[in-house]
Amino acid sequence: MKTVKTALYLVVACLFLAIGCKSQEGSISRFKTSSSTSKKTSSALRINITAEPSTLDPRKARSLNDVNLAKMLMEGLVRMNYDSKPALALADSYTVSEDQKTYTFLLRESNWSNGDAVTAHDFVYSWKKVVSPSFLSDNASFLYVIKNAQAIREGKLPSSFLGVEAANEKTLVIHLEKPIPYFLELLTSPVFFPVHAKVDKENPDWATDAATFVSSGPFTLQEWKHADGMVAIKHEGYWDAQNVKIQQINMAMVSPETGFNMYQNSELDWEGSPFSNIPLDAMEALKNQGKLHTQNFLTTFFIRTNTSKAPFNSINFRKACALAMNRRDLIEHVLGDSSLYASGLVPTSLGLRANEYFEDGNIEKAKEFLALAIKKKEISEKDLSHITLSFYSNEKNYRTCQAIQQQWREALGLEVQLEAVEPKIYFSRISKQDFQLALGSWVADFRDPINFLEVFRTKEIGTNNTQWENHEYLSKLEQSYLAPSEEERKLLLQECEKILIDEMPIIPIWHGNLHYVRNERLKNVVVSDMGSIDFKWAFMDKEL
Repeated sequence: MKTVKTALYLVVACLFLAIGCKSQEGSISRFKTSSSTSKKTSSALRINITAEPSTLDPRKARSLNDVNLAKMLMEGLVRMNYDSKPALALADSYTVSEDQKTYTFLLRESNWSNGDAVTAHDFVYSWKKVVSPSFLSDNASFLYVIKNAQAIREGKLPSSFLGVEAANEKTLVIHLEKPIPYFLELLTSPVFFPVHAKVDKENPDWATDAATFVSSGPFTLQEWKHADGMVAIKHEGYWDAQNVKIQQINMAMVSPETGFNMYQNSELDWEGSPFSNIPLDAMEALKNQGKLHTQNFLTTFFIRTNTSKAPFNSINFRKACALAMNRRDLIEHVLGDSSLYASGLVPTSLGLRANEYFEDGNIEKAKEFLALAIKKKEISEKDLSHITLSFYSNEKNYRTCQAIQQQWREALGLEVQLEAVEPKIYFSRISKQDFQLALGSWVADFRDPINFLEVFRTKEIGTNNTQWENHEYLSKLEQSYLAPSEEERKLLLQECEKILIDEMPIIPIWHGNLHYVRNERLKNVVVSDMGSIDFKWAFMDKEL
C-alpha cells in the first residue's frame, strides 16, 4: 500500500461558457458588505456571473458557470491547488492498492457551513444518489469509473452494489472498475463533491435558496436574489480558512456588455472569462492598451446535430455542413483572437491528432456530399426548408451563428433559422434532444483526450445528446483503458476521434482561449486552462 500525506501534492497522469445575455442595468453596489465580515472594502470582490445559475447542487452542475460556482461554495476530496495541480482537500491522506483499483481516503476534520461535520457517509450517500436512475445529473457518467456505477444507473443493480463504502465516519473506500490513471484529477469535478446527507434527505431543494444552502467550500452563500445577484461570504468553518483572504464576493447577473461598462466604471473587479465574455468590439483596444489577459483554454466549440431528426440523420448532409464552414474566417472576423480552427473534437494542445481530419472551407467537397445525400434520397427539399440552429443568448454566440448561417447560405443555398434561448431553457432542451442543431462546447475536466471522447461514449449518457453512438467507437474506448503502452493507447484514441469525425454527429468549429480584464490590485486568482477560476487564495493588494 502506498500512503500519501497531507503536504504531498497529488500529481496525476494526464471543463461551454454558460453565460446569458440578461439586459439589466445596475450595479452590485446594491449588495452591502456583511456586518459579520471585515468592513474594509478591500476584502470584498465584485464579479459578474451574467445569469441565474441553472443549479447550485454540485451533482447537477453542467455549464462552466455552474461548475465554477460549485467549486467556490463546495469542496471535494481533492482540489486544484495554486499551481493548478490536484492536491488533498477534504481528504487528509489516501492509500491505493497494488492493482490500482481500490482507494482508501482518510478525511480531515472539516465542517459544513451549518456546523455539522463532513463525514464519509456524506460521500457514500451523495454518490449513490447521483447514479440512481431517477436522479437528474448530466455528468453521472463520470462516476462510471466506480465499480457497478453504470449498471446501477441503467437500473440493472440496486445502489447498495456501488463500489464505495464508509468504513467509519472518516474513512472512505472506493473500488474502481479498472485502474484509472487520472482518477485523482477526476475527483476535482463537482459531481464527486459530497452534499450534506441529512440536509438533502430532509429538503431535496436545499440548493435553491440561500436560507437553506449548506456548503463545505471556502465560501458560503449568504444572499441570493434570483435573476438579480448573489453574495457569498468567507466560510469561517472551512478547513483551510486561514488561507482565504477575501471576505465577501458580490456576484452581479448582467449582460457581458453591461458588465464591461461596470468594470470600466470601477464597479467590478473581474469581467470576462470564465463567467462572461469581453465584448468583441472592445477586444482590439484592450489588447493595444495591454489590459487584456489571455491564456490557453482546453475547450472545443462545436455544433451538436440531432442525428435522429431529418435532415441530420444523413451522414453525407452532416459532412456537407461541416466542410462548407470557413472556420478561419469565423475566428478572424467574429472572435478576432488567436483561437485555433478545429477539425476534430480533442484540442490540439493535448497532442492526439497529428493531422487535420478535413480541409476547412472545402466548398466543392461540401457540394458533393450534399448532392450525394440528395441522390441517395437521404434528404428531401422539405427537410432542407426547416433547419434551426439553437444557441444560448449572448453576443458572441449570436455573431457566430449569424456568420455560420451566412456561410451555409452562400455555399449550399441553405436557409437556416437562428434561435436564441436563455441558458436554463437551452440546457433543458439539449438534455431532452429537443433541437436540430445546437451550438455548444466541451471544456476539459482533466488533461487527457479521453475526457472529450467519453462525452460521446453512448447515446444514453447525459453529455452526448446527439442520439449518435457507434459500437466500434465504444469498443476502442474500452480497449484504451487496457492498452499495454501509452503509444498503443494514443493510437486507439486517435481511431476513436476519426470514427467520430467520419460520422460527424458534431461539427467542430474552434479551440478557444480565455480572455478577461481585472482590477490590477486583485492578486492570486487561479485561472486554469480548464476554465476553472478559484478565488480561495485571492486578495486585494493595498499597495497599488
